[in-house]
Amino acid sequence: MSGGYTASSEAMSTASKTITQIGEDLPDKNTDLASSPVTQQGFGQAHGEHAQKYTTGAQTLWQAVSGYSDTLKAYGGNIGSGGKAYADNDQAQSDAVSRAGRQ
Repeated sequence: MSGGYTASSEAMSTASKTITQIGEDLPDKNTDLASSPVTQQGFGQAHGEHAQKYTTGAQTLWQAVSGYSDTLKAYGGNIGSGGKAYADNDQAQSDAVSRAGRQ
């Protein structure tokens, strides 16, 4: 009977690397959020009162990007660990079958 669930440790490893890389790249590609070049003076006299809302919003967005980055890296690591566990289990089962066949 064919079918059922299969897991590809190679696909999981590839996904792990891709997701982890996205998580690592995210902060690097959004450095302008970490420290906004816009200041209260940059808003001008008429809009200066709104500068604090802008800078607070940018800081909040940076915290969200950083948190998402950390989550992606952890998720990628978990997928990689799961793929390794599948590969290790497959190897152990293969070894057990080989040993049983030799007896």
